[in-house]
Amino acid sequence: MPPAAPAKAPRKTAGRPVNSTITHERIVSVALEQIDRVGIHAFSLRDVARSLDVYPSTIYWHAASKDALLADVSSLVMAGVVPPRGEGDWRDWMRKLFNRYRKSIRKHPNVAQLIGAQLASNASLSIALIEGVIDALLEAGATEANLREAYNCVISAMMGFMTMELAPLPTDDPEGWAAALEARVRSVDPLAHPTLVRHLPLLANKAFILRWQNGSEVPLNSSFDAHVEIFLAGLEAFLQRPVGSGA
Repeated sequence: MPPAAPAKAPRKTAGRPVNSTITHERIVSVALEQIDRVGIHAFSLRDVARSLDVYPSTIYWHAASKDALLADVSSLVMAGVVPPRGEGDWRDWMRKLFNRYRKSIRKHPNVAQLIGAQLASNASLSIALIEGVIDALLEAGATEANLREAYNCVISAMMGFMTMELAPLPTDDPEGWAAALEARVRSVDPLAHPTLVRHLPLLANKAFILRWQNGSEVPLNSSFDAHVEIFLAGLEAFLQRPVGSGA
């Protein structure tokens, strides 16, 4: 009986062992970790591969492209955002949707720019989200004549606020930029702009355009709550408007 063949050592590629434990889920998780750390614009597949101690070709084996991986990251962040249909009416469901989305995005603020401003995230195609919004709008009285416009407004209202609230700071000297903007805001001429100066204590660093910190540092909680209620009131009025009554 011939002696048993010796156990084979792990196969190596250019000195690096092939990691058979790498999974698609692990790659997506590491990609999200990198985006959390460096942001969307600095994100790279090479850095994901380096974090996993594999070659970039391994990443492409599991993800067809960078955009495909970003879509999977979007899906991971959006998991659990859509509330179940149950207690309450369409308004309650919408409130829960907006708040669950905000809670999820605040855990990964750099993803706000991906989901809210890059079409790559659309490849994740959250059917549950789309179906849920359509169901809620039909319950609210939407018809074929206004469903598309109402749907687009829901998605933009939900994602748009968070995209702005969590807008990233400039990467080139962010502290210097923030200090310069704060100084500019606080030095507005009261003679030329008396209305703004009178309300500046209320708005400074807590209102869009007048901020030098984003929502990770200074969250706009009360403004978000008002945004949801104002939007729902406007949506209801829009859906109740007679068809053909004009803008």
